[in-house]
Amino acid sequence: MKIESLKFEGVSFCHEGQDPVVANVEFDFPMNEILWVKAEEGAGKSSLLQILAGLQMPQSGQFLINGNNVCDMSFEEFLPYRLQIGYSFDYGGLINNQTLFDNMMLPLLYHKTLSPADAKARVDEIFKIFDVTKYAHERPAHVPGRLRKLVCLLRAMVMRPQVLLLDDPSVGLGQDSVYTLVDYIHQLRKEGCLQHVFISSYDEKFMNLFSYQIVHLDDGQLYFQPVDPEKRVVHL
Repeated sequence: MKIESLKFEGVSFCHEGQDPVVANVEFDFPMNEILWVKAEEGAGKSSLLQILAGLQMPQSGQFLINGNNVCDMSFEEFLPYRLQIGYSFDYGGLINNQTLFDNMMLPLLYHKTLSPADAKARVDEIFKIFDVTKYAHERPAHVPGRLRKLVCLLRAMVMRPQVLLLDDPSVGLGQDSVYTLVDYIHQLRKEGCLQHVFISSYDEKFMNLFSYQIVHLDDGQLYFQPVDPEKRVVHL
């Protein structure tokens, strides 16, 4: 299942009693890009990412993947797309009674995308890259918050999806983990994974480690925002 297009047609969504996150939005999301999703605090960036992940359904309009309306799909019909979408929550999201290793293994084993031996090898490799192997068999409550956040991010990528949605990924991470994370995303993109990356963030220094386009969420609408190349920094 190759994801070739993501499109909103007249999409509206709001949480009960709140202003709309999006209101009758028409938008073709650019593909094969890293998109920086920007908005004022509380404007609904997280909700927008959750809609793109299929975790929230618009109240009206159509969210089209490859021209197919997600809102009309059954769980079984959406599953092939869901397997190609990795989503990391702003914080939390790990299963507390499972170790960090088991949390990473869960999507690989549940969806049977790899043999148990290959799944273990992949998780071991990721933990080695991020130098967290010694914490692999600890439960989330027994490790620092920065490590829980890191594992949430890594779990979103462990299936090597085509679409990656990251909600404030740099918040709470150590500086070394930030640089390793950026390098890892670049590496997986070179290998053909993570073709379509959406990142919500207020961290301009972090975002300038990528080549990106900007999509701005403002007053319930989505707009492209020009990128100032002079603000780019270099990752040494």
